Amino acid sequence: MGAQGIWATGRQAWRDERARARTLVRSEEVDFLPAAIEIVERPVSPTARYTAWVLMLGLAVGLLWLIFGQIDVVASAPGQLIPADNVKLIQPADAGVVRSILVRDNQSVHAGQALLELDPTVSSADAIQARRALEAAELDAARGRAMLSSLDGHGLRFVPPPGTSPEMTELQIALARAQLEGIMGETGAHDADRQAASATYAEATLSATKLAETLPLVDEQIEANQKLLAKGYVSKLRVIEMRRQRLGLARDRQIALETAAKARAQMAQASASRTQSVGTSRARILEDLTKAEVEARLRREEMVKASRRSALQRLVSPIDGTVAQLSVHTVGGVVEVGKPLMLIVPARGQLVAMVKIFNKDIGFVRAGQDVGVKLAAFPFTRHGVVEGRIESISTDAVEDEKLGLVYTARITMDRQWHTRDGRLVQLVPGMEVTADIRTGRRSVGSYLLSPLQAVRDEAGRER
Repeated sequence: MGAQGIWATGRQAWRDERARARTLVRSEEVDFLPAAIEIVERPVSPTARYTAWVLMLGLAVGLLWLIFGQIDVVASAPGQLIPADNVKLIQPADAGVVRSILVRDNQSVHAGQALLELDPTVSSADAIQARRALEAAELDAARGRAMLSSLDGHGLRFVPPPGTSPEMTELQIALARAQLEGIMGETGAHDADRQAASATYAEATLSATKLAETLPLVDEQIEANQKLLAKGYVSKLRVIEMRRQRLGLARDRQIALETAAKARAQMAQASASRTQSVGTSRARILEDLTKAEVEARLRREEMVKASRRSALQRLVSPIDGTVAQLSVHTVGGVVEVGKPLMLIVPARGQLVAMVKIFNKDIGFVRAGQDVGVKLAAFPFTRHGVVEGRIESISTDAVEDEKLGLVYTARITMDRQWHTRDGRLVQLVPGMEVTADIRTGRRSVGSYLLSPLQAVRDEAGRER
């Protein structure tokens, strides 16, 4: 039977039903008929027909809902509320002994307020020692510069460091003069040697000059006596004696010249020794000056560190906030380096949800997605959720003792309060939350059939 036949049959049945309805006897009239006739004449109850229509309508609506209905696909991530500016951890930079505790748990503090003081004895002693070492190094450097000035011929110009007492200034000047006198004593000895050599040189040179002038006269005398000897006026012994004198004078002149040369060499050696002595003394002073300046620079750095350490013995609040988790309660107790002493929860700050995204969900989560934040303190079935969105996601996973490898995400919220019994309740840090991250939408039918699809995909593959 074709579609036209079905349609014609349905129309005919509908017309017959209407005609029969016009000819049927009313229900109250049938009650007085005999039983057999009552069964035939009583009209059929419309309840069953209406029920069938309702069931078919419900089935159609359900089918349409399965096909066109959409539900949110969410990834749940546990976490807690934290201040947007993060909780500030207060910990000592160095080990020490507690001198005073100035705050208590849940106390409000302002930025710069003292929280806890440690005993500054050790750091103060280090600062004093560094300052004294710095003063000594600066005095050594000033004395070295004054001695160099004196060696350069500019006089002893001692410029004391700021804060030097007059007594210490006089002592340093006296020490510089004593050291210079030692240097001058060495150079004076070399000057004396040079002067002695210079006198010897002058005397030998003068003697050699006189002898050089005498030798020509002696030669003339010898020549004249030789002429007289030839004529027989003088004896030969006289001529020989004059020649012997002439050889003696020549030998004396040669000795004088050698003495002058030796004296000149001694003069040069004395000058060189003096120059070397002055250079050695100058180099020693420069070396001491360099060491003093390096020492002064190191001591200044030590003073800065010591001053910083002294300042760090007084722990102050970095922000306005509230003290939490105070872990030290004993004056005189010892604190360790880097050990957390307390937390400062920022005041009047915005709260964000810091949640842990499971490794299996990270591929579907991205920054900017909408989130429904459910708070454990306010059952969402009664109080609803706080809307928000993902601000950032960590680029690497971190190890969680219970959850394994997870990614941390920061979620901003549209409001900082919740309603309970018609009253506004302010959210506080530390509240446990579960973030439902809306990663997409899917049809209801796809959601209901997903278990069957999983079974179908895995069928026949198990060992």
